[in-house]
Amino acid sequence: MNHPLWLLAAVAAVVALMIWQRARRRRALDEQQVARWLDADLPWRAWLDDAQRARHLAHTRRLVRRVHFHGCAGQEVDARMAVTIGGLAALLTLRARSPMPNLHAVLVYPGPFWVPQDRPDEDGLVDDEVEVLHSGLSEDNGRVLLSWDDIRQALAGAEHNVAVHEFAHQLDALSGGEGAPAGAPAERWSQVMHDAWTAFERHPSSVIDDYALEGPAEFFAVAVEAFFQRPAVLAAEHRALHDLLARYFGLMPGHLPFA
Repeated sequence: MNHPLWLLAAVAAVVALMIWQRARRRRALDEQQVARWLDADLPWRAWLDDAQRARHLAHTRRLVRRVHFHGCAGQEVDARMAVTIGGLAALLTLRARSPMPNLHAVLVYPGPFWVPQDRPDEDGLVDDEVEVLHSGLSEDNGRVLLSWDDIRQALAGAEHNVAVHEFAHQLDALSGGEGAPAGAPAERWSQVMHDAWTAFERHPSSVIDDYALEGPAEFFAVAVEAFFQRPAVLAAEHRALHDLLARYFGLMPGHLPFA
C-alpha cells in the first residue's frame, strides 16, 4: 500500500527538524559554557575533585550529544536544560567508562504527566482507559520521561529528585533491574540492602519513604534520591547504606546549600 506523498513529506520534515535541532545543540556545546552551566545549576559539583569534575563534564557532554532530548506537551528543551539533565545522569556514572549506555531518549514535560496504565489487573486484563499521573518514568527501552517542574524543585532543595531516581533505574536495568546495579559488590550490596530494608520495615525513616517498599528496584532508586538530596540525614539514619552508595558512586557527600 502506497503512502500519500504528503505523509512521506511530513515524516521527512520531522526527521530533518530533529537532525537540525541536534546539530544546533552540538554546535552550542562549548566546553567552558557547559562547565559554567553545570557549576551554576548542580550543587553536587562541589563534592567532586578536579579529576571527577573533568570526568563529569566529559560524561555530560557525551550524553547531551548522544541522547535525544525532546520537549512534550508544549515544553521546550534548550541546550542548558539538556546539560542540566545530562549532568544529573552523569553524577551517577563517574566511575563508569560509558555514561548510561542504554539511555537514548529523555522526554521532558512541563509538569506531571498522565501515562496509560499497562499493568494487568487480577484477571490478567489491561484497561487502556486508565491513566496514572507520573512525575518521572523509566522505560526498559532506554527512554526516560521527566517533569521539568519536579527537576527544578530538586535543584532548589526538594526532598525528592525525580531525575536521579529514574536514572538510577536505568543504571539498575543494566544488571537486570533488581536493585543491584552493574558493578555493585554483590555480597556486600545484598547484605547492606537487606539490613536497610529490614530496619525500614521495623522503624519509620525520615529520609526514605514508603514507596521504597514497592521492591528492591524502588528501594535502590529512593535511596539514591536520599543520597543526593539529604546525604547527612541518610548517613545519620542509615550509615551503612550511605557509605555503600558513596563507595559505589565514588562520591564523598559534603555540604549542600539546601541540605
